Amino acid sequence: MIQYQTLTEMLDHRSRGTGAIGYLEGEGAEKSLPLAKLRRRALGILHQLQRIGAGPGDMLILHVASNEQFIDAYWACLYGGIVPVPVAVGISDEHKQKLLRIAKQLGNPLLYTDRKLRERLATFASTQGEPEAWTALKPRTFLVDQLDDISREGVPARITADQTAFIQFSSGSTSEPKGVVLTHGNILANAEGSKQAALFTEQDTSLSWMPLTHDMGLIGFHLMMMYAGVRQYLMPTDLFVRRALLWLKYAAEKQVTITCSPNFGYRHFLRAYESKGLEGADLSTIRLIFNGAEPISVELAEEFLDRMATHGLRRTAMFPVYGLAEASLAVAFPPPGSTFKYIT
Repeated sequence: MIQYQTLTEMLDHRSRGTGAIGYLEGEGAEKSLPLAKLRRRALGILHQLQRIGAGPGDMLILHVASNEQFIDAYWACLYGGIVPVPVAVGISDEHKQKLLRIAKQLGNPLLYTDRKLRERLATFASTQGEPEAWTALKPRTFLVDQLDDISREGVPARITADQTAFIQFSSGSTSEPKGVVLTHGNILANAEGSKQAALFTEQDTSLSWMPLTHDMGLIGFHLMMMYAGVRQYLMPTDLFVRRALLWLKYAAEKQVTITCSPNFGYRHFLRAYESKGLEGADLSTIRLIFNGAEPISVELAEEFLDRMATHGLRRTAMFPVYGLAEASLAVAFPPPGSTFKYIT
């Protein structure tokens, strides 16, 4: 049975307990944010968004690099009935082009970003194309740098299960980006199905370095973990890219039971592992490593498991999954605790 009608009802309930999000920003740089504080911050940001005229049904492009700033703003939108549209921050022109194309498609959205990213977008739009898209977006931009006071709470909107929780855009690198509209009910139904299939419990601890603009990052390792009452840790994607070994160092340190990575991650991690190793790391607490988001390489999965066996990682931890944005996220899981099988 689905536990909540809406995502905001879920956070209301979870914020009354001891739940928190752990933000891991580097060695010795860690922050724990209680869910009660997340809720207060979200309502404080909502007040500021309502001051600039944002209201239920408005669309807001969420374009920030920090996990913490992203999650604060995401929940602010949900409480206000504003529809968040996450768009990845990237260094390539393609990322900026994609954002402007999405803005055009959405009609008249708001943009939530920081000063530096706004300047980059403005420069790109004036020199590389889409100046009219930027002209329309510029006056509707809210800078996270301007958030000086979030002590006053905004007025939560009345939310129902069939209201849009967010629009998830495909990568759209070769064609027009395609938006998948997900309701509160869609995500909660998928969260309940996933909880049953993966046997998530409040004794679990999760860790993810996946971007929050990706469904595995946002739905799989933030919303679904909150739904099941799992203790969650988030690590910035660019930190994993720079220092891949921190992923499993953190997993050992926090006694993580659930984590995730697509092919790219195993390959990247093993390259760093070759040269530096992972001395003293005990990975025996990990029961599931979600492996999806790309075609799964059996060879790579086998190599990773072989190398990590010396650190106590069980072969049954590799959890090949299938999903797609149109289904919220999860479609097919194997039985937890089984060794993965493959056919040729």
